[in-house]
Amino acid sequence: MAGSFDRREFLARAAKGGAAFTLAGAGGAFLDACGGNGSAAKKETTTTLKSAVARQIGVNPPPKGAKLGGSVTMGVEAEESGMDPTFATFDSTGVDYARTVYDPLAMVTFNGEVVPYLAESIVPNKTFTEWTITVRPGISFHDGTPCDGAALAFCMERFQKSPLTNFALTYWKKNGVKQTGPLSCTISTTDPWVSFPAWLAGYIGGQVAYMFSPTQYKKGESVLDTHPVGTGPFVFKQWDVNHYFATVRNPHYWRKDALGRSLPYLDSWTFKPLIDVASRYDALESGTIQLMHTDDDPTIILMESNAKLDVLLDDEVRIGEPDCLFGMVNVSNPLLDDIRLRRALAYCLNQAQYCADIGRGLLRPITGPFPVPSPYYAPTAYPSYDIGKAQALVKAWSADHGGRIPTIKYTTTTATTSLTSASFVQQLYERAGFGVDVGTVQQSALIYDALVGGYEVFAWRQFANIDPDLNYVFWSSTGGGIDFSRNHDPKIDAALDTARQSTDQATRVASYQEVAKRFAVDLPYIWAARDVWSIGALKQVQNWNNPTTVGGAARGAPMLSGIIWPTEIWLGSA
Repeated sequence: MAGSFDRREFLARAAKGGAAFTLAGAGGAFLDACGGNGSAAKKETTTTLKSAVARQIGVNPPPKGAKLGGSVTMGVEAEESGMDPTFATFDSTGVDYARTVYDPLAMVTFNGEVVPYLAESIVPNKTFTEWTITVRPGISFHDGTPCDGAALAFCMERFQKSPLTNFALTYWKKNGVKQTGPLSCTISTTDPWVSFPAWLAGYIGGQVAYMFSPTQYKKGESVLDTHPVGTGPFVFKQWDVNHYFATVRNPHYWRKDALGRSLPYLDSWTFKPLIDVASRYDALESGTIQLMHTDDDPTIILMESNAKLDVLLDDEVRIGEPDCLFGMVNVSNPLLDDIRLRRALAYCLNQAQYCADIGRGLLRPITGPFPVPSPYYAPTAYPSYDIGKAQALVKAWSADHGGRIPTIKYTTTTATTSLTSASFVQQLYERAGFGVDVGTVQQSALIYDALVGGYEVFAWRQFANIDPDLNYVFWSSTGGGIDFSRNHDPKIDAALDTARQSTDQATRVASYQEVAKRFAVDLPYIWAARDVWSIGALKQVQNWNNPTTVGGAARGAPMLSGIIWPTEIWLGSA
């Protein structure tokens, strides 16, 4: 489970603060409770770590301390398949790429509030069945195309027609996108969608947030995919796939700092995909790259011990929900559609030992997708470790099947940490009485099998986001979602719709708690631990976790799942 993956190519094989954010009737409170300082998670971490809170989060350096110029290269865990937001699939690395050349329509603050960013306002009608988005005046794409109401409507129409992104927009009415002003368009929905602004902040699954040049798009999908044109702080320069993604400073960027200086501060920004985490760390040590992200626990501990680095873990100050590590079960499989075997898998996974041995003390056991200190956390009936109960369930199943031993295929990737984790899981499964065949495949093949259902149990990492609604498509069995586990539960579907449509935070909390409780009944996920992401940076890289809203009035959300903002980063002395 450790070292598994998230959503890099979900459908690639299946389908080719200015103005305040206004939320009528709800006061913008639907995300207020998503904040949290991570203190509970920190207390439960057994490894002693340096205080990243004091070092990197506690103070937002004043703009007058920022220096202009210089270049930064960031080491990332994977390469992307493309940069057309209507077709490519952005995981954590993809969102990092996107934030250089594109701007999201909205931003999440340090307090968990959604505020306009590229948009000047995002306003619903009284029933939350229409959302009017107005972009800021005077902004152009990198190719000179105006970023106006016509461009906004064009992009939204392309998102709705896309075989990749339309599955996330099933609440949108057919032909429901209309340009309603020189700088605005209105989106009509079939049902209330109160949490829709969270989708416009550009996190995992929220690609509808990124406006792209209609002129570039009309040249052909492959053109935008390999040569992205947005309004972002950096302009695309060159992409040598699997080697680097290079951008240069946008000299006409629309944002300025508090002193009136044009952003960004850096002359250039480059991403370097280094799949092997040891190579990524070595590149940071040598200065080949200046910062990196990772969720590899041994590497995080290594970075924490390196006095040359500033290091931040996303469980120290978190906005939203973390990635989870788990075994994903194909409940439609003829073997695992028997709930007794899924319960046996849950009973036989010793989470505490997993977190200690595999997670090196950085991880914490979970019983659902909302770990403490999430506002959506509630106790569930998820099975606690009990090898005796696991063995009894396997024996009962075998007795009903002529004494046959249930043999499952557990599949993971070829990363060293993944193989170590798979060996740990295999031993526990076999102790319960299962036969276990461990398989390893390339990531693209693994994702394809998940899409078509050709698997039994997969090592998986997923569900980090700023609002649970962005996981709607992965948990709902209606509306064209991508429920890889094939778990069809009407109670989950109903709870997801209630949470999406409600303006009352207490109702949303209760609904998502119901989702977690139903997962504990259905057991499509064999929970292991909440994941921990980290950023490590050379000390001359400044302000990499302190984004601000437009005008610098408020702090933006800190790093989540290895995702940062490059716009206000500068280079200082080592």
